[in-house]
Amino acid sequence: MRPLQNPERPVRPLPGEPDCAYCDNMRFLVDATGALQPCEHCGVARQRKVRSLESFSSRSGTALTQFFGNFSVVDSDPRQSRVLELCKEAATDFAHVPEGQWLVIWGERGSGKSHLCAAVANHLIGAGTPALFITMPDLIAALKQAMELQSNTEQETYSGRLSLFKTAPVLILDDLGAETSSPWSDGVLFEILDYRYRNRIATMIASNVAPDRFDPRIASRMQDKAFCTVLQNSANDYRKRPLSDR
Repeated sequence: MRPLQNPERPVRPLPGEPDCAYCDNMRFLVDATGALQPCEHCGVARQRKVRSLESFSSRSGTALTQFFGNFSVVDSDPRQSRVLELCKEAATDFAHVPEGQWLVIWGERGSGKSHLCAAVANHLIGAGTPALFITMPDLIAALKQAMELQSNTEQETYSGRLSLFKTAPVLILDDLGAETSSPWSDGVLFEILDYRYRNRIATMIASNVAPDRFDPRIASRMQDKAFCTVLQNSANDYRKRPLSDR
C-alpha cells in the first residue's frame, strides 16, 4: 500500500496522536485496488473509529468489568453447565475472528447473554478493533434523538447515525426484542440487519426471543447456516442460582 498524495506536506499530527512517517500522518493508505485502508503502522484511523462508536455504546457500568475470565459456567445441573460452556466457546471464537461471521444467542433473562456480549466488546476494543456494543432499546432511542435533532437543526444526523449502525465493523446487539415494537422500529431493524447480512459484516445478537418469532425476513437472515451460528442458552437465571454456583 502507498500513502495518500498530499500536496500540502507535511501534515502535523493532532495533539496526542503519533507522528507516522509511513502514512505521512494521513492515517490512510491506498491499496492495490485503489481503495483506502487504515494505516496499521500508526493505528490512528482505527482508534478514531473506536472512539466514534463508543459515543453510542451501551458499554458502561457493570459491562466494563465483564470478561470471558469471569463468566461463570458453574451450575448445579451439569447439562446447564455444558450449555454455558458452549455459549462461552462460541462467543470467544467470534471475538477472536469476527470477520464475516454472525453469532446469535437467545434464551431467558439472566442466563449470561449480556455478559458474553460485553466480554466480546471488551476483548475487541481492548485489541483496538472498532466494535459497537449497544442494546436494541438504546439503538432505537439514538435514532429517535437523531430524528428530533434533524427536525430542529435541519442537519442530516439521522441518516448518518443509521449508517453508523449499518456499517460498524463489528455490531454487538444486545436485548433484541426488548424494544417496543412498531412498524418503524421493525423497519429500522430490518434495514440494519439486511445491510449487514448482504455485506457479511460481523454481527453478534443476543435476545430473549427465539429467532423464529421475529419477522420472517429477519429470522431467515439470523439463521443462515452459511455463516450464522445460532445457540439457545437454556441456563437458569444467574441471579437465582445459589451463591456457590456463581
